[in-house]
Amino acid sequence: MAHVEDRWMVPGPNGRKVKSPRHGQGSRWLAVWHENDGRRRKRAFKTKDAAEAHLDHVGVELRSGTYIAPERALVSLGDVAERWFQEQVHQRATSLDVIRRRLDNTILPTLGDRRLSALDRTVIQAAVSGWTADGLAPSTIHVAYVYLVGICSLAVDERRIPVTPCRRINLPRVEVVPVVPLTTAKVQELTDALPYEYQRMAVLGAATGMRSGELRGLTWDRVTPVAGGAIIRVDRQMISTRTHEPLWGPPKTPSSVRNISVGEETLKSLGDPGEGLVLRTERGGAMTRPLASSVFRPAADSVGIPRGSGWHELRHYHASLLIARGSSPVAVAHRLGHKDAIETLRTYAHLWADDDERMRDATDGLIRLPDAA
Repeated sequence: MAHVEDRWMVPGPNGRKVKSPRHGQGSRWLAVWHENDGRRRKRAFKTKDAAEAHLDHVGVELRSGTYIAPERALVSLGDVAERWFQEQVHQRATSLDVIRRRLDNTILPTLGDRRLSALDRTVIQAAVSGWTADGLAPSTIHVAYVYLVGICSLAVDERRIPVTPCRRINLPRVEVVPVVPLTTAKVQELTDALPYEYQRMAVLGAATGMRSGELRGLTWDRVTPVAGGAIIRVDRQMISTRTHEPLWGPPKTPSSVRNISVGEETLKSLGDPGEGLVLRTERGGAMTRPLASSVFRPAADSVGIPRGSGWHELRHYHASLLIARGSSPVAVAHRLGHKDAIETLRTYAHLWADDDERMRDATDGLIRLPDAA
C-alpha cells in the first residue's frame, strides 16, 4: 500500500542500479501511498528518511480516520470565509453588516488569498501583529480574530485542514476605559444643538436609557398613557436599512424586552399621539441609523463632546442618574434591559458610591472597652 521510490537510481538490465534520465534533478525520494478509496498519492522528498517518516505519518492518519487529501487544503481562506459568512443566518442584520465590514476591511485583504495549506500559527500571528502595527484598535482586532477563528473552524469541519492555525495567538490588550457620563448641562447643550426632530429623540433617550434602535423604532402602539405619564413597551428595534421605510427586528437580547415608565414631561415631549413611528424626520420618514449618526456628530462637535461618542452617551447618562438617585444594580439592569446586575456592574460599578466609609461609621465605637477600674 505504501513504499518509497528512488527517482535517481533505477534497476538496470542486469539488475544493478543505474542512473535514471532524471538523475540529479529535483528531490530524489518519492513517497507513494494509496488512500482508503484506492486513489494513488505521491510526494517527493530530498531524503529517504523524510519520505519514510511521511509515510508513517500518513499511515497513522489513515488508520485513525484523520487523513485529509492534499488538494482539500488548496482552496483559499477567502473561499471558506464566504461560505462561513453565508452560514451566519442566525445573526441580526446589523451584526451581519459589522461582520461584512470586518471581513472586507481586515481579514480578506491580509489572508484572503492564502491557501489553507499555507496557514499555520506563525502566519496568523503575523497577521494579528500587522493589524496592530497598522493602528487598528485592540477591540477591533479582537472582533476580527473571533471571526477568523470561526472561519478556520469551518475549514476543520469541512476536513480541509486537520487542526486550526488559530492556536496560542497573542492579541493586543484591550484597555477598559471607565464610562464617564455626560453632565446634565452638557446633555442639555447637546439637545439644544440638535434639529428639532432629533431633540425629541435626545429627550426620550435621556429619560429612558433606550438604545438608539429602540428609540428610532418606537411606535405609538407601544406607548400606553397612565396616570402620571406612560408605559413604553420595548419589544423590538429598528434595524439598519438603506431606505427611509422602517424595518423592525428583535431587540438586542431577550433581556432587552421590558416596560419602561416615563413621566408627564417626557410624554409631552413626544407630541400628539398618532399612528406608526413616534420619532420621524422632518419629512416624516424613518430615522435610520446613518441619518441619526450624521445628525449627532455635528451637534456633539459644536458643544465639545469628544469624537467616538454617539447616541449611546444618553444611555450612559440615564444610568448615571439612576445610580445617583440610589437605584440598585438589579433595578438599573431591568431598566436598561441588561441580562443581569453583573452586566450592569461590569459597566457602571465605579459610579456607585463607595460604602467603605459608611460601614466604618456604622460600626465605629458601638462596642467599647470596659471603663478602667
